[in-house]
Amino acid sequence: MKSITLSSKIIIDKYKKINFQIDQDLNIFLKELGFSNLPIILKKNNVDFKNLKKSNGLILAGGGDLYKYKKNKVNKIRDNYEKKLFRYYYKKNKPILAICRGFQLIADIHGIKLEKINNHVRKFHSLKIGRSKFIKDKTLKVNSYHNYCIKDLPKNFIKVSNTKDGSIEIAEHKSKKILCLMFHPERKMKSKKKILKSIKNFF
Repeated sequence: MKSITLSSKIIIDKYKKINFQIDQDLNIFLKELGFSNLPIILKKNNVDFKNLKKSNGLILAGGGDLYKYKKNKVNKIRDNYEKKLFRYYYKKNKPILAICRGFQLIADIHGIKLEKINNHVRKFHSLKIGRSKFIKDKTLKVNSYHNYCIKDLPKNFIKVSNTKDGSIEIAEHKSKKILCLMFHPERKMKSKKKILKSIKNFF
């Protein structure tokens, strides 16, 4: 069984300790994929990368906004450790799946500005899929739960699909195994079985 590192929401308890909060949808998502979760261990609030050597890939999960767009302590801490995780897996050439906020984080790392967008929360979109190394379906019906969108990509990424209003919903790296989704494959949507198959093959 492959071990995937899942970076998700964090909470800070009354003792000021950082805890990772994995919601039920993500737990079920990993089980549906047939993967185990190799947890992130923090030592003095720094990622223990020695523990991640056995990891077969990284999922930067959604939920919440980047610190630049919603300034609070939790977002600042999460941005900081997720950027470190991204650079570690990028350097190691291990697969990275970025979901919603994770996609936004990668765009931000590369200097891409996010745009505020309406009608993308609790909505569904029909997508036409362009040329992709990882998704073989021609169309997908996906969900939407984001307030900010991406309309430009870093030079080393290619667009796979976008909505009619220009929001890029799927992108991938030109040479590395990085797949970015603005929708949530772990949540309810009509094309869930299709995207689960693509993600399993991706890893």
